[in-house]
This record gives sequence, structure tokens and C-alpha cells, in this order.
Amino acid sequence: MFKKIEDLNFYELLEISPRASAQEIHRAYERVRRVYDPNSIALYSLFTPEETAAIHQRIEEAYRTLLYEDNRRKYDEELRNSGEMQAPPVQQQRSLRTQASPAGPSLSSPGSSRTRDMPQPAADPVPQEIPAPAPFNSDFTGPAIKLLREQRNLTLRQVSDITKIGLRYLELIEEEQFQKLPARAYLRGFLMQYAKILGYDPERVAGDYLKRYEASMNQPKK
Repeated sequence: MFKKIEDLNFYELLEISPRASAQEIHRAYERVRRVYDPNSIALYSLFTPEETAAIHQRIEEAYRTLLYEDNRRKYDEELRNSGEMQAPPVQQQRSLRTQASPAGPSLSSPGSSRTRDMPQPAADPVPQEIPAPAPFNSDFTGPAIKLLREQRNLTLRQVSDITKIGLRYLELIEEEQFQKLPARAYLRGFLMQYAKILGYDPERVAGDYLKRYEASMNQPKK
């Protein structure tokens, strides 16, 4: 028996494993958000604008909860307490986009008993496991961070969307334009978030970069 959208937990909604990385979460979020785009012709006859808005709100909530470690830890604890973390949701719930059924999942609009079948867009398979980052034995400089990002096939826009760090700040970090970067405390937070997306030790990345930052900032002005 399939669940309604509002009854899916966040892992089921985004169709990911509880072990998903931040990059996997972001990719899943982008896929699901496209599926339920308000302008989608496939959704026009299936959901009202109010229902589509409710779906999008839940997708955004799932994304914000699972992307950040503290939020995700609390949510996972709630799932364990309810017994939902006994088995990976992805193994229990087949992909909602690749499985069709006359009695498929539906969404009830607030205050209404009417339900509608979920759309069944074309499958968009994504590897369940993303290769781990390669060992990195050099200092995490701006150019090195850029290279590692490109090796992970991430654009600056994607990193910005995931971390909520301004695109311009990410550019300044990679270009090592230290004088234009924010105060050390803020910069350290940015670097920690960036490192998590790349899959490297946040403390090491921030430490390496801040040494260069401080050396540059402490140089006597000409």
C-alpha cells in the first residue's frame, strides 16, 4: 500500500537513502522540485495550485532538514523513536517516479477528502553511491578548492544553492581575494560548509585556508 505524499518521511519524499551525502541530497532535491514544477503540464490536471504549493513546501522542508547536520540528527532521532529508521526508507518505498499503479499515492488538499494520483514522470536514474573524494595531501588553497569542486562536477551555483553562501563570496574564496572576504569568523563558517560539500575535513580545509588568509591580512600595507 502506497503512502500519500504528506505521509512520506523526508528520505522517502526525496527518494534517497538515510546515508545520503549532502551532494546526493541536493541532486535529489533538484530532481523532485523539477518533477513538481508548478508550470508542469503533467501536473496541471492532477493537482490544484494549492496542492502543488503544499507539495513544494514539504519538499523545501525536507531539503532544509536533511541538508544540515543538526537538523538531520534531530529528525533521524524522531524516525528512530517512531520505528521508521529500522530499515532504509528507499528499500521500503520504490521510486515514486518509476512505478505506476491505479491506486498510487495521492495528496489530500487541506480540508478536503478529495485525493489525486501522483504523476509518473520518466525515470531519471541516479547512482545510489557517489565516489568518495580522492585523498588530498596538499594545502587547501583557493585554487585547490576550485579544482576539487570541478572534480566533483559541481558548479559554483550548485555550491551556493546547497550552502546558502553567496555566489560572490565563493568566487572570492577560490580566487583568494582575501581583502574582499568577510571577517575571519564568517569566513571560517563558509569554509567549513564548503568543505562538507566537497567531502573533506572541514577543520583541515578551514585551517589551511585561514593560514593563507591571515598571512595576507597581516602583511604591511604598501
